[in-house]
Amino acid sequence: VDSKLTVMEVNGCVSAEPVNVTSCAGRCKSSSIYSAAANTMMHHCECCHEAKTSTRRLELTCSDGSKVQHSYTHVETCHCSKEECPISSTSKPQRRRRR
Repeated sequence: VDSKLTVMEVNGCVSAEPVNVTSCAGRCKSSSIYSAAANTMMHHCECCHEAKTSTRRLELTCSDGSKVQHSYTHVETCHCSKEECPISSTSKPQRRRRR
């Protein structure tokens, strides 16, 4: 879990103090390797997702002096999950011409 202190702003209303905003990023495996049996590139992709979250609330102050409550998602833990790899032109098998 990555975290960053950020002033929360929603619809022109801002938090009085910076908020610890958490996120998931990187650190998941992916690979692309040639398979002779399949005569193509085999791809393995994993993406980083939130595993456990909680809802946090804070008070925001608007430019007219009014105050509003705002709820946001706080990431507690992250995990890697298998994903469908995007198909690119390099993943198609190449046929050899006979001479």
